[in-house]
Amino acid sequence: MDRAMAPHLEQSLLRRWEPMYRSRLHYLVTWSTRGRKPVLRERHAAAIETLVQRICEERGYAMIDFAAGTDHVHVLIGLKPAQSISSVVRELKGRASVELLSQHPELRVWLRGNLIWDERYAAETVSPSRLERVRARMRNLHAHGSELAQAS
Repeated sequence: MDRAMAPHLEQSLLRRWEPMYRSRLHYLVTWSTRGRKPVLRERHAAAIETLVQRICEERGYAMIDFAAGTDHVHVLIGLKPAQSISSVVRELKGRASVELLSQHPELRVWLRGNLIWDERYAAETVSPSRLERVRARMRNLHAHGSELAQAS
């Protein structure tokens, strides 16, 4: 009896196995600038959104929506059950801070130092049935840069 498998099956078994997730955990994460200083402008919000989106694509997080005010950021994100929200937020805030300071050095002056974000954050779980209501609330609160446009 020949126990050799078909070549395509053997190759698929040699690749790294990763579990298939049928569920996602959704979080609305909010963090603010250091001291809640209103220093974020429209150009900063656009840069943060691009950075967060890129990080999410690299790491396999599902960024559902993004909104920013002059002193805070909201990210609606979907994670696999094996991913930790604290690790995700630490990475998002850390990498966004470093890249934002290099792209926009005026933030160092406005915040008087190298720290952009406050060390605290809020993470609220969101059920799949409430996702659209939360997105609508984010859009209503931050109607595409209305307060950011005034600050610019």
